[in-house]
Amino acid sequence: MARASRRRRARLSANVNQQVAAIGVIHAFGQADREHDRLRRQSRRLRTATVDSARATGNLMGLGEGTAAMATAVTIGVGAYEVGAGRISPGTVVAAMAIVGLLTAPLRDLGRVEAYRQNARVSFEKIGRFLETPGSLGEAPGATPLAGGMGRLSFSNVSLERAVIGITVTAEPGSLVAIVGPNGAGKSTLLSLAARLIVPTTGAVYLDGQNLADSTLTSIRNAIGVAGPDFPLIRGTIGHNLRYRYPEATDEEIDRVWRLCGITDVLRGLPDGEETKLTDGGANLSVGQRQRIALARAILGGPRLLLLDEADANLDPDASAVVDRVLAAFPGTILLVTHRRERLDDADVIWHLRDGHMVEAGPAGDVLQKIGPTTRFFSLDPATVAAAASPSA
Repeated sequence: MARASRRRRARLSANVNQQVAAIGVIHAFGQADREHDRLRRQSRRLRTATVDSARATGNLMGLGEGTAAMATAVTIGVGAYEVGAGRISPGTVVAAMAIVGLLTAPLRDLGRVEAYRQNARVSFEKIGRFLETPGSLGEAPGATPLAGGMGRLSFSNVSLERAVIGITVTAEPGSLVAIVGPNGAGKSTLLSLAARLIVPTTGAVYLDGQNLADSTLTSIRNAIGVAGPDFPLIRGTIGHNLRYRYPEATDEEIDRVWRLCGITDVLRGLPDGEETKLTDGGANLSVGQRQRIALARAILGGPRLLLLDEADANLDPDASAVVDRVLAAFPGTILLVTHRRERLDDADVIWHLRDGHMVEAGPAGDVLQKIGPTTRFFSLDPATVAAAASPSA
């Protein structure tokens, strides 16, 4: 019953969160009544499961109360009989009653304790299943912090199921690598492997010659900044989001990043400035404002490797100019997933993925001057290229 109640509560909470996040979709497609009915059904099921769980808890507590009362009655009855038979004195009965009185209070609590134990057991089962899920990240025994470096990133025969297959490429320190290809090619997966958010099935990823699998997660997070649709803004204030990656940033570092990303312009248009509260994903801000904050969060603290997944998609000219400034000013290595042809002109290297394979990789000038997979891909109609590269395609 504890498990059923917990499951119903989780389903209702997940549905409420989804409806709040997708309220525009619900109204746009005229599904408000159906969603209301769904919430009512889930609420009734949760009510039933909660009442059943409470009834079971009450039965356990009643059993404890009944046992305690029976112990008292039996003690009095047996004591009276024994006193009448002359085998014990009334003082012995009083002593026995005192002992029973000390024991009955904990006995009454046993029913409540058992209910707590069952709820805790369900929670531990959930935690255990989560920790045993394949792909859960953990540090290797004896993991060491990443040594200093300039941001040389290498993939050595890296594969992950069918998402990426046999990737062997290197991004040199300080280079801008543009990653292109159609939807489902493995571009975002490659970035996740570089950030060690997932681990390869085979092969290894190296940052400045050190295998990420043998490095501490804290040092990896300090060395790598990320921004993209899979890394939305979180609930809280804008200031909390801006400093989320590096809360100990100095005033000089904050001022540098704020100016680079135009954060002052964003805050100027908000009545509460940095204290402005954000909804899920920062939905109460414009796309450009969200992207500026996400970029500032990613580069605060000076990571040596910056991973940008479609960071320049659907932006207004001002926000696009901020992306340009960040790309030009960032001293480390940048991996940029993009479907914009004009970005390739600023890139040092192009990696072209298709169906998990690296079909073309090399200096941008060489790749763009020959008739190869990349030039053929971008010779399509721009709208077709955008649709093919978009995650929502």
